Amino acid sequence: MEIPGYKIRQQVGQGGMATVYLALQESLNRSVVLKVLDINGPTANETLIERFLSEGRIVATLNHPNIITIFDIGIAGESLYISMEYIDGGDLKTRMQLPITPDTALDYLAKIGSGLDAAHKKGVVHRDIKPANIMFRDENTPLITDFGISKQMDAVDNDLTTTGLFLGSPNYVSPEQADGIEIDGRTDIYSLGCLFYEMLTGKKPYASTTVYDVIIKHKQAPVPVLEKELDEFQPLLNKMMAKDRDKRFKDAAEMVQAIKELQNARNATTTTGTDFDVTGGGDVTNKSSLTLNILLLLLVTAGGILGTLQYAGSKMNDTSPRIGNVPISADLPENIRPPIANDSAATISSGAAEAPVKISEDVVQALHWLGKKSLEDYRLTSPAEDNAYYYYLRLLEADPGDKVAAAGLLNIADRYAYLAERSILERNYSKAHAYINIGLKFNPRHTTLIKLKELNADNRKKPFMERIKNLFAG
Repeated sequence: MEIPGYKIRQQVGQGGMATVYLALQESLNRSVVLKVLDINGPTANETLIERFLSEGRIVATLNHPNIITIFDIGIAGESLYISMEYIDGGDLKTRMQLPITPDTALDYLAKIGSGLDAAHKKGVVHRDIKPANIMFRDENTPLITDFGISKQMDAVDNDLTTTGLFLGSPNYVSPEQADGIEIDGRTDIYSLGCLFYEMLTGKKPYASTTVYDVIIKHKQAPVPVLEKELDEFQPLLNKMMAKDRDKRFKDAAEMVQAIKELQNARNATTTTGTDFDVTGGGDVTNKSSLTLNILLLLLVTAGGILGTLQYAGSKMNDTSPRIGNVPISADLPENIRPPIANDSAATISSGAAEAPVKISEDVVQALHWLGKKSLEDYRLTSPAEDNAYYYYLRLLEADPGDKVAAAGLLNIADRYAYLAERSILERNYSKAHAYINIGLKFNPRHTTLIKLKELNADNRKKPFMERIKNLFAG
């Protein structure tokens, strides 16, 4: 295979439309992906060629950070090619082989939704939103790819929908797409809702032994119900996967706004109304040493109540990552149960005082901020008297109904889940085991930690990928 201006390195994929290569664009000395269609090949025809070129033309008009970038479209001999950016972050399908936290799922959802909004405003419906078509430029940047079956919303629909069939993936197909009727951007919203459900649960929304039955369920079955610990996401899922498209979000922009509102509501459970800020504005992490000294003074003056706080200014200003240095042991009670709404049996740790300890509102705000900062810096349960658990426990001793502190303890479990995932990927199973056990003390019902515990349980008996496939089979 020869494409002028490009040096083919290796074939990386073969699809129904084209062969995909990793190549070097020699003029700019950059790695690219070449999607090449043999005009005279056995699968090539006029419709396929037009669809191939359509993909390039469509994506080339979409300038968005969450849509893959097209560099060039051309003809070389008997081949058509599209040159696009090289992505080495893998796809969402691969990422979902391990659990994804709800906050990460929301982040991906908002970014993908923003990309769809840009496409829809250009009159383009993707029509095949699925995990394999979401690639990653880096750890946190999902990209919508493979617009090969997308169509202009204002164009004449001459594809298979005119025969009552549909293009796309049955596991994510909207009811109207399955019916072969005229579609708009709301079909992508439905498919994205299916993907959201899968990110949250590790399962596809509908399952059956035949493709036909899956399609029927997309058309007729109720929106799947999330487990109790995920029920705050149910209204969003219902709105995305409504069978009647008129009951879905009217467009992707409205959906993204709803996602951001949910993100803000979740973030509000881990922060006070305003950060502890004595200067009256700006980012609390960038305050001057004067702010730090006032904060420490407030805490020290409460020393008779809270005990000694050895909190150096250098720690407050140190933003270097310490994730790799989080200890694998913690001196904690067996059960740490923060107060949870509608859970009258919930208590804080066994070390809680019998009667609330009175502290000033200034100290409450300071402890909220210190707990949040400790979470961000992964000072979760150590060092002594300078960690998220310590600060949130002090708050709960003062006010057992402090929702911010209660949510903070649950967020510690989220951090340990992330640490456990990293350790499993690094094949450090004993470290993962320790993180999982600590995290489950903070939230014994944590879905991700429970799945990770199962994944990690037999780590010395089977190869890594075999265990993942067994765990997520089906």
